[in-house]
Amino acid sequence: MMDRNFHVAQLDNLPDALNAIRQLEEQLSDQSGEDIALVAFASEEDQHTKD
Repeated sequence: MMDRNFHVAQLDNLPDALNAIRQLEEQLSDQSGEDIALVAFASEEDQHTKD
């Protein structure tokens, strides 16, 4: 099994992605009755395969 390192995904320049996350947070919050916050992580391994 490979070890993977993760870091918080940089989505500042992707407003559509941020909007999708916010919409899903709202939907999950409505369904669960709790405040839900989602966090996006990127795998270091994934970053290397895109180069």
